[in-house]
Amino acid sequence: MGIRDTQTLEIHAARGALFETWVVSELIKQRLNAGLTPGLYFWRDNSGQEIDVLCETTQGLQAIEIKSGSTYACDWVQSLKKWQSLTGTDALDLSIVYGGTNNFERESIKVWGWKDIAQVSPLPRIS
Repeated sequence: MGIRDTQTLEIHAARGALFETWVVSELIKQRLNAGLTPGLYFWRDNSGQEIDVLCETTQGLQAIEIKSGSTYACDWVQSLKKWQSLTGTDALDLSIVYGGTNNFERESIKVWGWKDIAQVSPLPRIS
């Protein structure tokens, strides 16, 4: 891929796909280390709206969108809002993991910086 340093990665065409792959692999590792099956899914409708990760929880599916950008963009919530309108649920947290470092909330959606990925999808305690 020709990526030899962080400067190249920041402008590489595959940056988004690489970041998404990293986030999904971290979520899988967290779940496997907790003794759970991965239980991660992807959703796309016929108009191209998609959710990057649907994570099985004891309360239902948690929707997580992944964005490699280091600054928040207001259009990042569109797919999550569409998912919420189709499922009719607002009980589970909607989340975005992004390439920035700050955690905050926008439009009732939790936005997580990449360094806090471990907090995105809480795991049940193993007894």
